[in-house]
This record gives sequence, structure tokens and C-alpha cells, in this order.
Amino acid sequence: MDYVADLASGCLQTFQTVYGLYNQKLYAYVLKKTGSVYMAEEVVQLTFIRLWEKKENLSSEHSLSAQIFRIGGTILIDQLRKDAVGKKHLSVVENDYALRNEVDQPEMLHALEQAIEQMAPVRKKVFKLSKIEGYSYKEIAEMLSISPKTVENHISQALKQLRAAFSSIISLAVIMSAIIHK
Repeated sequence: MDYVADLASGCLQTFQTVYGLYNQKLYAYVLKKTGSVYMAEEVVQLTFIRLWEKKENLSSEHSLSAQIFRIGGTILIDQLRKDAVGKKHLSVVENDYALRNEVDQPEMLHALEQAIEQMAPVRKKVFKLSKIEGYSYKEIAEMLSISPKTVENHISQALKQLRAAFSSIISLAVIMSAIIHK
């Protein structure tokens, strides 16, 4: 039976048939690759949602099975990347939270203010406009009649200066958090 043509025409019964034929196979494949029931369920669900959304783009030149597993593989890679990024950010937050609790905040804020005050006048102005007042690089460039690239360079140099000043005490993420929560 030509499932691809029927799917492309929007036949819901064909979609249900295809789901019945392939969901367990895809589930088993993802479960074997990841060892995660949650990930397997998530990938299968997202795969069949995408299959339905992209049904008009299915190719009659390739087997439906290959197309389903290609979609599933792409989604699996995306999910694994999201998980990796999420774990990385969680680790950074946990480490910074632990560091923040160990550092005397008033003392750190005073040291931070001193480090910012030691910056060159334009760099200090650009840094404060960006990181404290929340202006975009483009807005700062317009305010100060400089290019956005110059703004970017000032921010980069300011962050390097702060990193150097605080490298033995605390991570840059904690420094920025202190600025934001000031």
C-alpha cells in the first residue's frame, strides 16, 4: 500500500495505521540508543507530530520507514543537545549558587563597583548602559555615536577586565548576577 501518497493527501486513517506500524519500532530504537523511557516516548511523539506536519513533503522515492527514522533521528539529536545544554546550564547555576553563598555579597559588590570605576570612561559608560541599564548594542551605539562593533569591543574588554579582577574570587556568571540583582 502507498502510505506516502495517502499521508500526503491528509488521510487520518493512514496516519493511524502508520503510527501503529512504526511507533514501537522507533520507541525500541530510541530506548536502545538512550536507555531513557522518557526520551523514547518524547522522540516518538515528536516524530509523529512532525510526520503529520510535514506530510506534504514526504518523498515517494524513499521508504516511509527510512523517512520516519530520519525524522526520529533528527529529533533525537535535537533532544540530546537540549538535554546537554540544560545540564551544562544547571551545573553552572548550581556552582555559581554555591559560590555566591560563600562570598560576602556586600564586599563583592564594593569590589565590583571599584573594578567598574577603574575602567576607561567610555568603556565604563558602555558597560553600565549595557549590563546595568539593559540597552542593546545598537541603542548604545546610537546614544554615543559609535559603531555597534565598537560597543561590542568595549563590552568584551570590560568583561575581560572584570574576569581578571575577580578570577580568584568568583565566576563571571556570579559577577553578572550581582550586577543584575543590585
